[in-house]
Amino acid sequence: MEDEKHNKSTKMKKLKFLAFAIIAAIACVGFASCSDDDKDEPQKTEDLIGSVWEGINPHTDYFTKVEIKNDSKCAVTVYPSNSPANSYSEVCTYVYDSSTGNFNVKFDGYNITGFIKGDTMTLTDSGNGSYDLKRVK
Repeated sequence: MEDEKHNKSTKMKKLKFLAFAIIAAIACVGFASCSDDDKDEPQKTEDLIGSVWEGINPHTDYFTKVEIKNDSKCAVTVYPSNSPANSYSEVCTYVYDSSTGNFNVKFDGYNITGFIKGDTMTLTDSGNGSYDLKRVK
């Protein structure tokens, strides 16, 4: 009889331990996924002011830098990645929708569309394809 009580008690302890382990694992996974979600949300316009984005368009091998000056102006600089001395810069007007992350800029007569998600700005130039810039500041 006492053996039966002991076995029952041991079984209950194992079940409690297993239940706590499952709850702890679920909690850890839940917290980890929540912290990453914020990085992928569209940013507010005021959070972009002063930011700098850089990358190389793999379709053209041109380095691109976008500096957000205020809520409607940005400076865009492009040059062949092997020839910074041949750079072209222009202060441009941009439109940003913080609810969707859509980012559009007119540069050198071209309408360039894109979006911002987290620390990545994806730009699409109809003649030169899509490419990513990473936030460096």
